[in-house]
Amino acid sequence: MKWVYVNQPSAYIKKYHLTEGNDTKLVMKYNLEQQSVRISSEENHRLFFINKTGLWHNKTILKNEYGVEIGRLLFDKAHGTGIIEMERKKYYYTFQNNTELVIFEHTVSHPLAVCDLSSAPSFTSVAANKYSSEESACFLLGICWYLFPLTATEQLEYAGATTVA
Repeated sequence: MKWVYVNQPSAYIKKYHLTEGNDTKLVMKYNLEQQSVRISSEENHRLFFINKTGLWHNKTILKNEYGVEIGRLLFDKAHGTGIIEMERKKYYYTFQNNTELVIFEHTVSHPLAVCDLSSAPSFTSVAANKYSSEESACFLLGICWYLFPLTATEQLEYAGATTVA
């Protein structure tokens, strides 16, 4: 998989494609001003909001278009590693050489996904890392949304709805 930057006429919107081979799996538009991200695939179109929190702004809250929290992100800028909790599931991630995003469950030697970021240049430079924590959150959100879709039952449970048997 690979995130590819697509030129946008607006300075406040960054557009990326998640590609696998020659296929575009997702289109992601990150709005710097509104701290929002739109993710689109052939089947779905979603809007998410990114909120920074924590004493050193090292925590990120991910909310859906209705303002409901769907995940949290902890990011260690010094080491380029962190934890992402998405819909009651916990994954770890690391940025290797500022060119690869690796998502894993238990150990980095057994990754769930490796995503190339070399074609996704960034205009920001935070600490030793190439991407801001908000951009990192967008990349992670997009990959998790693509790799780990919720089943219909999980969507109902997460929304707090009950099913009638």
